[in-house]
Amino acid sequence: MRRIVRRVPQPRFTPNHRGLATALGTLVALLITQTAAAEPLTLEHALDLARRQNPELLAAQQEAKIARGRLVKARYWNQFNPEIEGGAAQRRFDGGGTEVQGTGGVSLEIEVAGQRGKRIEEGDRNLARVDAEIANTERLVLAQVKEAFYRSLYLQRRLQLFRQVEDLNRRLRDASAERFRSGEVPKLEANLAVVRYSQSRKDTLGAERDHRNIVREIERLLGRDPLGTVEIAGDLSVRPIKTPVDTLLENALRVRPDLHARAAEIQRVEAETTLTKRLIVPNPTLRGGYDEETESLGSRDRIIGGRISIPLPVFDRRQAELAALAGQRAQATYNRTATTLAVQAEVRDAYRSYETATEAVQVFEADAVSRIAENFRFVETAYREGKIDLLQLVVAQNDLVGAQVSYLDSLWDYWLARTALERAVGQPLEQGAHR
Repeated sequence: MRRIVRRVPQPRFTPNHRGLATALGTLVALLITQTAAAEPLTLEHALDLARRQNPELLAAQQEAKIARGRLVKARYWNQFNPEIEGGAAQRRFDGGGTEVQGTGGVSLEIEVAGQRGKRIEEGDRNLARVDAEIANTERLVLAQVKEAFYRSLYLQRRLQLFRQVEDLNRRLRDASAERFRSGEVPKLEANLAVVRYSQSRKDTLGAERDHRNIVREIERLLGRDPLGTVEIAGDLSVRPIKTPVDTLLENALRVRPDLHARAAEIQRVEAETTLTKRLIVPNPTLRGGYDEETESLGSRDRIIGGRISIPLPVFDRRQAELAALAGQRAQATYNRTATTLAVQAEVRDAYRSYETATEAVQVFEADAVSRIAENFRFVETAYREGKIDLLQLVVAQNDLVGAQVSYLDSLWDYWLARTALERAVGQPLEQGAHR
């Protein structure tokens, strides 16, 4: 029996189909990106994005590639390439006739006195310095991100307060208009309520502007387009950490990357000085050659030999380089001393600011803040019931708003001082701290 096999036609992808598939893939990727971008931005996520996308930090990290390239060159087996030379000359004999005589050779300068090892050591020290400077740039960038992040939370809470005040003044404006129409209050009180609402609306618009601007600053620090659209997620709750200032100073002197960079620069200059002293020892150059000589027409002598040449360090003994390196060594030492003193002063100043901000924020207890919000409702109810007039309400409202703003300012001062202290120490306060 003959078996019949039917072939199932395979789909053929035309250019239109391929374009549709590409468009669908792009759309899916765009949706995924938008979904990820719509997620609220936490502080930990912001710091991680800054490490990977901040342009200033990325630019600083390229210095490590430059330093590694310098180290690659230092590890060459020999810093000098061999040289090949050749030539030819035509010899004319007195008795008539000519003969071509060839010559050739190869030469190579050889490093001696351990120059290669010292050059590698100098490259390693330079790379250590660059790594420390990159770490210091990261320290400063992350501190900027933290400060901007907490400021955005502060301005967000401030915006919420102004919106709450605006909503309250809008209701009071409407209530004043109703009481004026019923003859309970004069026209002046109704007009004052309108003015109060307009002022609160102006304050809200200013708060919205300030909040958008700080969100744009965060986006810029994260390497994004500053559109002011990212949503910030976090809180300003205070968690005081008590650590003796002497402990903080000890930690700062131990972990600050700028101090590490200063020390690495001293070591690099010392390594370069040692290398320069080794370079005083002259490098020999080995040469091998081939020559042809013809004494008479038809005869040819072939000569193969070698030679060595060593320059004599009579005039140039690297005096200028060593004098410059001595200045660089002293300069690097002074820079390390100056940085050490600056770190100590920075930590002490930041610590005093942190202690003051901590004491100030603890004045506002949690129940006191909740009573402020509750009093907003009491004031509105008292005015609607005619227990207080608009002037009394304005005085009470100003006091309540001022207390709430003062509380928010104390929260911002606390986190600003804490961020400055962590930047000065070079690490979070949680590390080795006593609560």
